[in-house]
Amino acid sequence: MVAERYCLLPRPVVPAAPSLEPLTAAEQGVLAYVCAGYSNKEIAAFLDKAEPTVKHQVSSCLRKFGLSSRMRLMAALR
Repeated sequence: MVAERYCLLPRPVVPAAPSLEPLTAAEQGVLAYVCAGYSNKEIAAFLDKAEPTVKHQVSSCLRKFGLSSRMRLMAALR
């Protein structure tokens, strides 16, 4: 019973620790477009890359900055 109640309680959000890994040149290029507000599909078209590649690079940037959304990433970089 206690365990069931515990599972229903909201858990505190703990931000991920930023990584010490440097951004690659490709990630830096993608970040410029993310900060400009472009979608993954638009960025892929601009950079002549596959959309899953761009999505992976954005996810990698989020992980390296310890953030959970591209909106937070944009806010952190402005």
